[in-house]
Amino acid sequence: MSHNDRILEQFRLQAETFTDTGFATSGLEWIVQQLGPRPGMQVLDVAAGAAHLGRALAPHVGHVSALDLTPEMLAQGDRLARAAGLRNITFLRGDATALPWLDDQFDLVACRLTLHQVADAAAVVREMVRVCRPGGRIGVSDMLLQGPGVAEENTRVERLRDPSHNRTLTAEEIHGLLRAAGATVTGTTSRPNPLDLEDWMTRSQTPEGDRVEIRRTLDAELAGGPSTGLRPERRDGVRTLTHVWGTITAEAGR
Repeated sequence: MSHNDRILEQFRLQAETFTDTGFATSGLEWIVQQLGPRPGMQVLDVAAGAAHLGRALAPHVGHVSALDLTPEMLAQGDRLARAAGLRNITFLRGDATALPWLDDQFDLVACRLTLHQVADAAAVVREMVRVCRPGGRIGVSDMLLQGPGVAEENTRVERLRDPSHNRTLTAEEIHGLLRAAGATVTGTTSRPNPLDLEDWMTRSQTPEGDRVEIRRTLDAELAGGPSTGLRPERRDGVRTLTHVWGTITAEAGR
């Protein structure tokens, strides 16, 4: 099974959970504020899923194109857009590593919770910069890896939960990808995103055997074991973890 096959399999399962409540809407207002949309902008939401970011941007801009690999996610986004009366967003199926547009087409190119999922984050960032006009804005919002020496254990736990997870990057790694693609980093902000452990696993339909191992790993970390970078807590029998989300903005150049 290729990595894209894993993504298709996982997000077919998750599509119906991407509603306009709960986790799926987390951080949207904050991200939109960092991106600074303006009237008339032509916007691309890359690996959009159900286009929660694209739909949040749509009322502030001229038009949004939302591209994703998974048809079920696009269908969910289209249903939600129609229900909200949004008329300036278009949904297209495609691969984020080979965007079907010419150079310099968009004023703002953004992605949310994408780079940790894809097999080739560098290729996605190169394509985002390529289709952004010179002087246009790039926005990357994603989980950020926290703490030294945690990458291997972090990836193991994330993949137990969601086999299509590839690797959580650090802010510095994302900066490097943007610079290598020819963009200039203009800002980095971050915020904690706490999660209920059981809800986190239920949304991805994680098998029970893997859930047991995730619980065991996080409990072991709380007892002084290896760090996962997931900041687990346990209060009154309820387990939580915290992802740190970052929004990194850049300016495209030629």
